[in-house]
Amino acid sequence: MTAGPAVPRLHGVDDGSLPDFMRAFDLTFGQIGTPERVDRLRAWIELDRLVAASVSGQVVATSGAFSFEMSLPFASSAPCAGITLVSVRADQRRRGLLTRMMGSLLDDASERGEPLAALWASEAPIYGRFGFGPAAPTLNLEIERAVRFRTEGPVEDVVLVDRADAGSAFPALYEAARRTRPGTMGRSDGWWRRELDDPDDRREGAGEKRYALLPGRGYATYRLRAGWGAGVPDGTVEVLDLVTLDGVANAALWRFVIDTDLSVRTRAGRRPVDDPLLVSVTDPARLHAGHDWPLQLRLVDLPRALTSRGYRVDDTLVLGVHDAFRPANQGTWRLVVEGGVATCEPTDGPADLELDIATLGAVFLGGQRTTTFAAAGQVTAPDRSAPARLDRLMAADVAPWHGGMF
Repeated sequence: MTAGPAVPRLHGVDDGSLPDFMRAFDLTFGQIGTPERVDRLRAWIELDRLVAASVSGQVVATSGAFSFEMSLPFASSAPCAGITLVSVRADQRRRGLLTRMMGSLLDDASERGEPLAALWASEAPIYGRFGFGPAAPTLNLEIERAVRFRTEGPVEDVVLVDRADAGSAFPALYEAARRTRPGTMGRSDGWWRRELDDPDDRREGAGEKRYALLPGRGYATYRLRAGWGAGVPDGTVEVLDLVTLDGVANAALWRFVIDTDLSVRTRAGRRPVDDPLLVSVTDPARLHAGHDWPLQLRLVDLPRALTSRGYRVDDTLVLGVHDAFRPANQGTWRLVVEGGVATCEPTDGPADLELDIATLGAVFLGGQRTTTFAAAGQVTAPDRSAPARLDRLMAADVAPWHGGMF
């Protein structure tokens, strides 16, 4: 009798096995790993949150998580597991390996007291079956240099600073902005080193990072990708991070970045769907917006997640929730909001609406509408008013957003 394929073994990762872990990940994603890349990872990776799978001592699958704090509507924040570095080697797919790793990561998040998990999905259909829903849509923007602004803001006050000064000024501005925007994640010191460092192998042929600061009001990190067409400049400004505390500062920093010598366009990915830039220009035909990746969110601990955020209105709804991957969330839950504070308890009563955990994750931050999912047949509502009532409960003052890849 011929033996079947070996069953991969799940295990942790230490400093010594990190190079093998990253080699397996880079191979799957078509990247070229280097010892320098692994050395940089050590500044911000959380080794105790990495999960690998091996066959005969060889890493064939990778996964991990970061320990984040996520801003929530009308509240400070809640712990969130940032799922990352997920890969399965081609010859190990369709064997339940990803399911095992995701189960391990979500169990670990639960044990750490994290009611939420989030990820960026390069292949989104994979993660719906694990309960992740598109909670924070984003935009990909391209702006022509010839665009005009209704107000340019104090462009003259924007200064270019070096990396050290950026490291001193940017984190406080980011943290102040983060607390006003649901979905945004806190950044550790190691994460800031990752954001501000500028190794050659991450430039992909573009120029050095530039750090623009509007003191006390915002900052931008960007670079110029030079180009010459028919003997004239045809460069592209690539915005990596742009955060401001008010709309006038937003206009000033965008104007400063867009007006970069030798460029004809500016591109920025994963921007908020309500970026003030969209209504700051006088000629919107010169600003081209398209869908970008949404941040995917999963409720790991349903009652704790629903009671962690704040609410603008009061109501009582009974939610019938389907969650085959984490059965503890499965069932009927009575959500009661009084004075903006929620309680959530299991109940035997009939549900006002029924939805799966991925849909609940999608609407949790107020970035998607339950009524849209109901219209698409993905929410069942014996009480026809229930989808709109859940939308009113989940509404936030601004669109949820997180722009940084992890």
